[in-house]
Amino acid sequence: MNRCIALLRNTSVAATTIALAAAYVAAAPPRRIGPPKPASTMRAIPATAGRGLFRTAPAVTPFGATRTGAPSIVDRSPVANPVALAASAKPYDQNKLKAGHLLRRAGFGPSPSDMQEVLTRGQNAWIDWQLDPSAIDDSANEARFYPVPDPLIDDFGYSWQLHWITRMLYSRKQLQEKMTLIWHEHMPVSIGKIGWGKPMHDYEQMLRRNSLGSFREMLEDLTRDPAMLIYLDNNYNSAFDYEGNPVPPNENYARELLQLFSTGPQLLNMDGTPVLDGEGSVRPAYSEQDVRETARALTGWYIEDYDEWTGSLFWEGMHDPGNKTILGRTLQGRSGPEGALEVEDVVDIIMDHPSTAPFISKMLIQKLATETPTPGYVQRVATVFRNSDGNLKQTVRAILTDSEFTSDAVVRTQFKSPLEHFVGAARATETVTEGHSFYYWSYFTRHMPYLPPSVFSFYRPGQKGALVTASQIVFLDTFAEDLIDTYTDDYTDAEFSVQAILDNPKLRKPKKVVNYLGDRLLAAPLDATTKSALIDYFGGRVTEEKIRGAIWLILTSPDFQRN
Repeated sequence: MNRCIALLRNTSVAATTIALAAAYVAAAPPRRIGPPKPASTMRAIPATAGRGLFRTAPAVTPFGATRTGAPSIVDRSPVANPVALAASAKPYDQNKLKAGHLLRRAGFGPSPSDMQEVLTRGQNAWIDWQLDPSAIDDSANEARFYPVPDPLIDDFGYSWQLHWITRMLYSRKQLQEKMTLIWHEHMPVSIGKIGWGKPMHDYEQMLRRNSLGSFREMLEDLTRDPAMLIYLDNNYNSAFDYEGNPVPPNENYARELLQLFSTGPQLLNMDGTPVLDGEGSVRPAYSEQDVRETARALTGWYIEDYDEWTGSLFWEGMHDPGNKTILGRTLQGRSGPEGALEVEDVVDIIMDHPSTAPFISKMLIQKLATETPTPGYVQRVATVFRNSDGNLKQTVRAILTDSEFTSDAVVRTQFKSPLEHFVGAARATETVTEGHSFYYWSYFTRHMPYLPPSVFSFYRPGQKGALVTASQIVFLDTFAEDLIDTYTDDYTDAEFSVQAILDNPKLRKPKKVVNYLGDRLLAAPLDATTKSALIDYFGGRVTEEKIRGAIWLILTSPDFQRN
């Protein structure tokens, strides 16, 4: 931060913004993200899509703010809590700070209406309200959905992804939408392999339905889900060849079910720390034999209907009916149609495994609260998960109401993912869109909802900082430019107005406008020196051009990157 303050004092406002951003960039080799190379099943994206995203960093930034050079890579260090850093004569409203924190972690950032909702209800009451999404009227959001005349439309999932983006932007069920994305990141499937939007949308809906329900039921539904059957090769996975001879089944899904989705690779204590053997080595949570036996138990599932995508089916002729030993437990083999019930048998064994509760609980804490939770935080949440048999509503409540969730070590100390960055900016500015811009922005930052790069998702839990690279910073800056310039075409449709600011008689002076924008965009205090630089940028005049330029400067600052 001292480096950042020094840069503020010695450079122009725009150059300062870039230098500040560089101070929080990951200390890893930059990942070059060039123009997309469409897969054979994906239509080419026109060069006009995303517009500036194909450009290099412009020398002249919006509304006359000139920057010099490009961001450099510096050491990544823990982000200090700005509450302690802000040299403000007037302390920031702590209720507003915590409300903004809750909306960023349990949703996609504060909109003016949601901020008021939290402040009016109180944090715990808002959490309880969000934990019962069926009781929330979301018809206004649904009325915004991009029209999908045919659910089976062959557009590589474009239309359905616009629906999901709209939910992130406008849904009153913010926690449910955040949890749906978290589970998709944890147990991903990709349209790059599936090829069709309908099964991807059905998978998304399955996650949404289970997002705050039972983890047990989610694993069962996941195992039978058509998109997952295709993605991890459990579709037509048979224990026998065409002549009826026993053959080893494909182990891909069985392996990821254990390694990534449920127990994790290491045997864990309830506080999330690894269990060590007598020689001090970490004990594994499962063996290769456990993977093979699990694969045998999950044979027999297939998809027959590739036209309507009506679901998966079970055929006993592909299923291995023999007994299995999984994670130290004997699973009595089932023959005939009852072989389908071995999905529930496998999940029963997984739910009883000592690593499942701490592994899933720590992952959820890392997604909702902090990537570096204390062992005590993990143990408190894992205890709730275990005692409730994987009740996700109770588990998430335990995370969001724990004292550590609102501690100085957690509030505004994490990074934002590209989706959180884009959607958060749009919610704060009350942007109007059907999602087209966000579809392309997320593509170019490799965070498109339906297109995770691998089974390891967009990033592994605890490694969110790896998303913050020099190339990503350039893309995020260009996104901010595209957002504020209000240009629209077939591929860019995000618009917002600053007229309310211009019409407000209380916002006639630059200082008041900067304070207002800080509240709207950050729900947190601006660093005092950054605030001073922003006030100077106005040059004593509050105009639409200056307001939009100030919004760009805040969106491209490290203040906005903090989650």
